[in-house]
Amino acid sequence: MTGPTNAMITDGTLLVHCSANQALRCAPVAERPGAGLVVSPHQRDEAGLLATAAYLLRQRRFEAPLLLDAARYAGQARLPASAPFNPRWLRRQRELGLPVLTDSGYVDSGDEPGLAGILHRTAVLPGTIAVLPLHPAWLQDRLHRTVLTGHIRAAGVPVALVLEAGRDPFALPGVVEGLLAVLGCGVPTLLLRCDVSALGALCHGAVAAAVGTVAGLRHLTPRTPPPRPGARPHGFRPVAPSAVFRPTLSYRRIGAIARAHRGRPDPELFGCACTVCDGRDVDWMAALSDRDREVPAFEHSIRVLQDLRDELLPRDRPTEQPPGTAARSWTARCADAEYRSRELGWDAAPMLRHWQRHGPTGAAAATRPAA
Repeated sequence: MTGPTNAMITDGTLLVHCSANQALRCAPVAERPGAGLVVSPHQRDEAGLLATAAYLLRQRRFEAPLLLDAARYAGQARLPASAPFNPRWLRRQRELGLPVLTDSGYVDSGDEPGLAGILHRTAVLPGTIAVLPLHPAWLQDRLHRTVLTGHIRAAGVPVALVLEAGRDPFALPGVVEGLLAVLGCGVPTLLLRCDVSALGALCHGAVAAAVGTVAGLRHLTPRTPPPRPGARPHGFRPVAPSAVFRPTLSYRRIGAIARAHRGRPDPELFGCACTVCDGRDVDWMAALSDRDREVPAFEHSIRVLQDLRDELLPRDRPTEQPPGTAARSWTARCADAEYRSRELGWDAAPMLRHWQRHGPTGAAAATRPAA
């Protein structure tokens, strides 16, 4: 898959998924080897998104892979899967020299015509990636999964999955199993709007996976029902920033990490060598306000995930790993992270259990993390 003029998405690429108003800030983080950027519109401003992409390419000379996600599947006014693609959107991506992603609408549970329509329309557009924003039933339910994989195989085009859930879609039973079924279809597969499970997807054969800068870009939020007539509106309350806590392979609130640290002052557990923390204990951000934590929390998180990706999928010697090594390593790390979570008195992230259950046989043998 070709990207900007001198960039290409190679197997194992870990992307940063941000909104257009965050793109310039995120670009330096995404220019590491094996990384890249996915940008979605800010407040449904597709023209602004295209202008941002042109600026990144021409003025900033951004040289990593760059993808544009129209996100017409998101929000209260999201479009259905039957909505036609916008020819101008597809044309402008080509003119910018970018991989071409369809501006697909949302594929609801049971909307087989919508699913088939997106794939069939993409199949007649050379070099185009079909964005599939899916209700979780498409991966959870066996019948849905069979229909989904059948259509993907028949179309034979690259796909980019976007998974809907109130929080982490990989916490839902059957989603990991469904993703592995899609990865077995023999077509290049990307995963957008993801969190730590991006690493699991890469270890099991996804071409690329994107980690969101904020919670709303780490999954597709379900549409909320309209308020009842006469109901008083609720005030908006910003979500406190979370950061990846490497020992537990999970996003945790900074305050929760600080409390755990006070109860267990273990420098090996809480010290962080990423370029943001620079050897400090990861809860150093607890001294900042929520507003001031947002940027370092994200930058710390993506740096930690990039380091983990490099450990799981070493880019300097990819052919030296026997088949299945990365998947087995990922499953073992999930077992380690579950152990560490219990040790700290936390509930382990449910996705850890699901990845172990569906990982390679025998890979979950680790019961205690390495030092």
